Amino acid sequence: MPSHSTLLRYAHLTGLACLGALLAGWTAAPASAQTLFRVGVQEIDYFPIYAATAPDYQFRGYAREVLDLFARQEDIQLAYVPLPVRRLIREYRQGRLDLVLPDNPHWDVAAKAGMNISYSQPLLVFQDAILVQPQHLGQPLDSFRTLGFIHGFTPWKLQADIAAGRVHIKEAPSPESLIRMTLLGYIDGANMGRQVARYHLRRLGMPHALVVEPRLLELKDSYYHLSSNHHPALIARFDAFLLREKTAIDALLAKYDLQ
Repeated sequence: MPSHSTLLRYAHLTGLACLGALLAGWTAAPASAQTLFRVGVQEIDYFPIYAATAPDYQFRGYAREVLDLFARQEDIQLAYVPLPVRRLIREYRQGRLDLVLPDNPHWDVAAKAGMNISYSQPLLVFQDAILVQPQHLGQPLDSFRTLGFIHGFTPWKLQADIAAGRVHIKEAPSPESLIRMTLLGYIDGANMGRQVARYHLRRLGMPHALVVEPRLLELKDSYYHLSSNHHPALIARFDAFLLREKTAIDALLAKYDLQ
């Protein structure tokens, strides 16, 4: 039987029948006729886009509301499975997850080798950025030697600089940790979604403490997708849902200040 901490992580199953399936080792079918899909989500606080952290590992945010709406309309059940970023891809490869959100074809390319992954159309377009202290904006680029990333995230946009030794990477477990490391001078800049940075800086009461340095990372659109290694038809249904429910999704983007 799973440990207490494991049960907490899986406590988001929709319906008591799904919880029973978990306790039986995922072998029992749901009591209802609905199909159950396990959705791997990242165990970090990347709110307002998504978050799933201790103590209750409650998956929440914009991504949760989009998937919940999809599940209701398609009459399916979704079990949200929060996992550390690097473990998530291992579970995916081993067939323990039906879907992953967020995902992107550029992420973990080597780890995904041999997988036949289907990616949805983007359910979120956002801007990936490097944030620095305002007094450092405009300094020579070679003064930004150490950059911070969320633990487990792949800094694929900076691979050439990393390989050449021009940039060194430090990792932290959360956007808030990266912000504090930048403010204290432990790192020269922090990578995260611009919208995520805005939310966490406001929550810390320091909305202008960090600014985007576009010379370090061009400020352009990035994309979050839903993916599946075994259910391409479900991804096609999700794409149709995104088109059909554009008005509702736009309302969610506005609700979470992600427009």
